[in-house]
Amino acid sequence: MDFADVNGHADADSGRNVAGETLTYEGNEDGSTVSNSWSDTMWIEDLGLSKVTVDVGCTFRTSVRNAGSHTQQLTIKNEAGATLWSTSEGECGSTSLKLASAASYSLEYTVTSSDVDSTVTMFTAFSAQAFQPLLFDGNGAAAHRTDLSADADFETLAMANPTFHKNPKSLDAKLTYSMFIPCLGVGALVFLLMRNMARGYEWEMNKCYGCDLCDDACPVRLFTAGDKLNIIYNTWNNEDDGVPLYSCLTCTACTNACPQLVDYDSYMDIRRNLIVGGPPAAEIPHTILQAVLAAEAAEDADEAFISIEDYPIDSSVGYYPGCVDYIDQEMIFSHVNEGSMNLGETTTAAFTLFDEMDKEVTYLGRDFLKCCGHDQKWQGLTEVFEKLKAYNQKKLNESGIETLVTSCAECFRTFALDYELEDMKVMHTTEFLIENGFKPDLEVAEDVTVTFHDPCRLGRQMNIYEEPRDLIRAVGGVDLVEMEHTGEDALCCGVSSMMSCNENSRALRLQRFDEVKATGAEIMLTSCPKCVSHFECLKFEGDPRHDFEILDVVSFLARQVEAKRQ
Repeated sequence: MDFADVNGHADADSGRNVAGETLTYEGNEDGSTVSNSWSDTMWIEDLGLSKVTVDVGCTFRTSVRNAGSHTQQLTIKNEAGATLWSTSEGECGSTSLKLASAASYSLEYTVTSSDVDSTVTMFTAFSAQAFQPLLFDGNGAAAHRTDLSADADFETLAMANPTFHKNPKSLDAKLTYSMFIPCLGVGALVFLLMRNMARGYEWEMNKCYGCDLCDDACPVRLFTAGDKLNIIYNTWNNEDDGVPLYSCLTCTACTNACPQLVDYDSYMDIRRNLIVGGPPAAEIPHTILQAVLAAEAAEDADEAFISIEDYPIDSSVGYYPGCVDYIDQEMIFSHVNEGSMNLGETTTAAFTLFDEMDKEVTYLGRDFLKCCGHDQKWQGLTEVFEKLKAYNQKKLNESGIETLVTSCAECFRTFALDYELEDMKVMHTTEFLIENGFKPDLEVAEDVTVTFHDPCRLGRQMNIYEEPRDLIRAVGGVDLVEMEHTGEDALCCGVSSMMSCNENSRALRLQRFDEVKATGAEIMLTSCPKCVSHFECLKFEGDPRHDFEILDVVSFLARQVEAKRQ
């Protein structure tokens, strides 16, 4: 199937195989309710398939995160006016449907916004797209419809997906095992659950038609060679082609590269959750840190944390430091006390900047909140993550905090996407500084060349690229030079979720270091203390070629503020 529309089946002007619009509107000056409705029609062609897959959905966001109250309602109807699907609970969503070909369908979309004034812009879109067979020309290349003759027989140009598989072998053992569970009722339920999961895999994985773009984008495979699709191949064959399940960095590079929109990160999350007991011990280099953070999830550990009633919360803005102090100690300990690391400086630096802005921010320390659970989630330790999430989520929702700020890209992504925080705005520190007008007159004592490393969680997963760069460029005397791989194409720091710190990840970090040296930068800046720790970990080894400084953007800015005050 042509999920990337390389054939040009979708034509928005005529409504052929696609419908929808991308829209913006602003609130009223007095903050009163704004309501808008739109509609569009789509005709699904018959190119030899009686039914085709149709993706339907809508998206919505505001220029100011969590501003106002909003509802969205998207409905798709057939020619008879019958509703085939509709969003629920007044929120945007999406789904995939199987709809009949040679028929028209209508989309009706309504949005309502209140408690937002004219300074807030709403961005929204709704769409439906039908996916038709992938067409090839005589040379075996994808053929665009504008290049085909008017009388071309599309059915003869289509071909079956050569990589299609019916049932992932990685689930065969589980499916078979479920049939032998003594209790027939439980066995049947387990079988149905596993088979349903298998069908989900089949749908997602059979989007793949073997273009190898994910291989080209994968930073791990740069150092493991091999010519098979790592994730896809492993799934169908339950084999390891040199990229073990836990070596995947979930850096989103392959997801961004995939023309078929396969969500590899979510898929990897599901796969790891099927492994009982979590990753092999050999994949966890920092076992003491792992044990300490996992122990926090236990209910009997709750008494070690200060209650809401006893904690001094005196602002609607809260700052969460993450596990920086724990990582500082673990890194020094694991390197037999060689080298030094002070990620805790990021927290001090953040409050230096808040003070410079005259912003009241409450410190939500690790004596109040537990670990956010990012590493546990991506290691496949769902039970541990859910316990940490439940504790933190309850406390945050009862705290009165309206804006939660953190400098850790992993914490930011976890709170923003994996938690359900009621009416709470979650922001990365760089985003918070920009939104609140941080524009101090800063200048370095001597001109300096810097480069910026995009953290995967902040960039590809949360789409924050420019905020850190804007803050860097605002400092006088600083020349920001980009590395070879930057923005969406940035290389990962080489370690994710404190797993698989091995020769492959080391090689990846060395390549990143070489890119830094090629820019002539004296300082490599980033916006995640975890990235700083992974790069500093390599520098503990004392490679003389890599003599540049590694620093968080927040710490870099605070350094200039302190110099200005002297």
